[in-house]
Amino acid sequence: MARKEAEVSEMKAPGSWDERFRVRAGETGPGSLLRLPALCDWLQETAGNHAAALEWGTDALRERGIAWVLSRLTLEVTALPRQGEEALVRTWPSGVYRLWSLREFEVTDPQGAGLARATTGWLLFRLADRKPSRPPRELAALEASLPPRLIDDRFEEVAAPSSSAAGPVFRVGRYDLDANGHANNVAIVRWLLESLPSGPGLARPSLRTRIELRGECFEGDVLNAHVERAGAATLHSLVRESDAREVARAETTLPGDDR
Repeated sequence: MARKEAEVSEMKAPGSWDERFRVRAGETGPGSLLRLPALCDWLQETAGNHAAALEWGTDALRERGIAWVLSRLTLEVTALPRQGEEALVRTWPSGVYRLWSLREFEVTDPQGAGLARATTGWLLFRLADRKPSRPPRELAALEASLPPRLIDDRFEEVAAPSSSAAGPVFRVGRYDLDANGHANNVAIVRWLLESLPSGPGLARPSLRTRIELRGECFEGDVLNAHVERAGAATLHSLVRESDAREVARAETTLPGDDR
C-alpha cells in the first residue's frame, strides 16, 4: 500500500505545525474534487503528527493508559482542491475549554487562499474504564502563547432530529476501526455526511457542519441514521440499532441550499 503523500515541516510559529498534501486519485469524487472524508483524514494525520512531536501522540499516551478521542468538530469548507493539486494544512492546540482540549485547523492552497477551517474539541479517554480524564494543566497553559481560535465555537449542544425521521443504515466494518478497536472518527463523520439527502447542494463543495461524537461503535454494529430539515440546516444523527444509543449527531448547512 502506498504511503500517504505528505511532507512534514518544522514548526513555523510557536506551537503550530504544517503539512503539505497532494490530492491522490483515490481521495477524489465527482469532478475530481477531494472528498470531504479525505479532507478529514488530512486533519487527523496532521493533528496526530503534531501531537507526537509534542510528546502527546498515540503511542506515548497508550503507555499511560489514555488516548485522544475526538468529541466535537466544527468544519467550514469554502472550496476543495482537485486531483494532483496541493494544499497546506496548518494546526495548533488552542487551550482548554471545560473537559475539551482544543485544536484548530486551517487549510489553504499554495497561494495562501483559504479552502477550509475547523475547530475541534478532544477528550483524554482512560482506556481502563472508557471515561474521560481532565486535561492536564500544561495544555491549558499553552493558550497564552498560541494563535487564537479560528472559530469561536463553545460547542453548544446540537439539536437532535426526530426519531421518526428515518434515513440510511450503515454497518461498521473491520476497516472502519482505529488503533483502539472502535470506529475511527473519520468513519463516523463519513456516515454522517452520507446521511445527508442528495440534491443540488451536495454538488457544491461548500458547507458548514457542527458534529458531536457522543459514543463508541464497534465492528458489526448497525447504525440507523435519522435526518430532518430544520430551516436552512439539516439535523442528522446515527443511532446504534442494538441498544438505541446515539453515536453522533450533526447540524449541517449547505450554502444556497434553500429547499
